[in-house]
Amino acid sequence: MSLDTLIQIGFWVSTIGFLIATLVTGLAWTKVGKSALRTVLSYLFIGTGIFFVITVFQSLGMGFFHIEDTSMDFWWHFMFYLAMASYFLGFRALTELGSDTPPKGAGGWGIFALVFLVLVFVLPGMTDTYVQAYMNSMFSSLGLHHFLAFAAAGVVAAYLVTARKNLGQIGKAIANPMLIAILALGLQHFWELLNESWKVVMVTSQQGEGGEKIFLTIAAICVTMAALRLKSFAKPS
Repeated sequence: MSLDTLIQIGFWVSTIGFLIATLVTGLAWTKVGKSALRTVLSYLFIGTGIFFVITVFQSLGMGFFHIEDTSMDFWWHFMFYLAMASYFLGFRALTELGSDTPPKGAGGWGIFALVFLVLVFVLPGMTDTYVQAYMNSMFSSLGLHHFLAFAAAGVVAAYLVTARKNLGQIGKAIANPMLIAILALGLQHFWELLNESWKVVMVTSQQGEGGEKIFLTIAAICVTMAALRLKSFAKPS
């Protein structure tokens, strides 16, 4: 089996994994009614759904958006930042379950995320000249967009580790798989830094893509596990 075939399999495994995780989280959201857990599920649904949208964006490709291949990399990283922010808000809401100040609803964040994603699908063709100016700059060569993604995942992972002692039964049930997922996503961007930007690891572009798909597949499986555990807690209210 060729490396290209393996990469394609990895892409579809991660895509299907994020789709399943999104559907399971959404199903759990519909079961809990108006409760504090619904807010947590809302943030996690948004974050996981964004990863599925990223795969759709990548599948459409540069020809659909009429942009350079490097610009695709730029735009999907912006969606990654949004997903990490959603997970952070979800984990923070988890720590507030059962407290005197339950988490507020996620409706405003959901509207913001939807508008953000629509703009990501609308703006690329109009702004490619400016995006290419960045992609050809020193900042891009140093891997700024990769580093920001790696740092964002690190911050979310660190928050989840420190917050674990404040998590209830639900939070502790999903903490480990979500932590592994976040770490895998962070390592994906660290891998991009090492082989694409800093050239510390010299591999072919195919091998680089293969490494990324391994991390994405791990993340998709772990998020799916966490979603299934959440669903088991989502009793109709």
